[in-house]
Amino acid sequence: MRQMWIGAALVVACQGGSKESAGVDGTSEASSTTSTSGTSQEVTSSPTTPGTTAVETTTGSTSTSTTEAPTTTEAPTGTDATSTTTGPPPVTAVPVFIAQGHYGRTTISCDDGRTWIQDQSQDDAVRCFEAGLDCDHNPFAGRGIAHGDKTFVLTWGWGAPGSVVRSEDASAFETVLSDTPTFADIAFGNGRFVANNSTTQISDDLGKTWTEGGPLDIGINTRAIEFFPHDAGWFVVSGESGEQRAIVRSADGVTWTPATTRPPQCGGYVIGMAYGSGVGVMASGNGHVCRTTDGGDNWEYVPVSQGLSSPPIWTGSEFFVYEGSTLHRSADGASWQSEPISPGDISIGQVARSPGGTFVASNAGWMVWYEKQKFFRSEDGVNWEVLPAEAFAGSHPIYFMAHGEVTPGAGCPAE
Repeated sequence: MRQMWIGAALVVACQGGSKESAGVDGTSEASSTTSTSGTSQEVTSSPTTPGTTAVETTTGSTSTSTTEAPTTTEAPTGTDATSTTTGPPPVTAVPVFIAQGHYGRTTISCDDGRTWIQDQSQDDAVRCFEAGLDCDHNPFAGRGIAHGDKTFVLTWGWGAPGSVVRSEDASAFETVLSDTPTFADIAFGNGRFVANNSTTQISDDLGKTWTEGGPLDIGINTRAIEFFPHDAGWFVVSGESGEQRAIVRSADGVTWTPATTRPPQCGGYVIGMAYGSGVGVMASGNGHVCRTTDGGDNWEYVPVSQGLSSPPIWTGSEFFVYEGSTLHRSADGASWQSEPISPGDISIGQVARSPGGTFVASNAGWMVWYEKQKFFRSEDGVNWEVLPAEAFAGSHPIYFMAHGEVTPGAGCPAE
């Protein structure tokens, strides 16, 4: 999960066919469901062996006559054969991208990031950071999104009482916590959602009910949370207030312990975390990453650039993180290579990736929303398509993006 910093907003997209949950990527990692179509088996009839009847004659000798038994059809057994009229099994999950922005905004993509629909917010007519509207500090500030088992959970509010909502179709959201303290993002792992504050809140029923977790004991503002599936799994939280920084971790979201080794830069200006191939990375807007190979207990500082504009993404073989129109990539989080993306005049902000390899993103920058807002799509993270204006609604800033599967419905119908 990621810390909110002034920049691009979060959007959600849903695909018509296949890839998020994850996790959150962020990592939260999204998972995909493959539907298998029904099959039919042809059953053929075969005659039985002719029967033989013995007939005793009056002379005591015996003669035989044969009669053909009626043809029978062997009935299919088990589930190996199905009727030729049986169609494919019902679709129980559809992939979707979702983006979360300020002022209660969400939007989704059901067609693999090509178009964004179901755009909704508290008020589409107002404009953030105009006429005195501070969207960073109000009950509808977008503060994080996590996905688990066909359920999205989002948290809202910063500097004001907020709320936690859940959705099984990425369209209709149920408020499950209201007038809450500020939660700095949310994560899912090992069947549990953890809302990031001190004290944490935890849910073991896919966000329907919540109970108190445990204190972080960091004494400063919490900023980001992610689940690293390292060994049995660890929730990792970063905190920062001024020059004070902290990283803590927990196996259950209840009992938290500080990192044993944390360079002073680690935990500063965190814009996201990701995990892959035994390595966890924490990206900073200051231009560095911090890496861990033991689930968040010991960290190493790794300078990458002058400043990063996106959260990190694990592709299955590499970490990707962006600095405007430059991609930085690494297989281990320690050694990084840089290359320009195309087109060269775009700036990648919030970003998400499906298990199938599709990237979606919104533009990075300050006051680049509404008519200046842009959405992007890529199949390799290097070559990007700028979506036409009619493919999305220019609206409030986007701060988080994710991918996952949901139940077919009002959000993304089954095809």
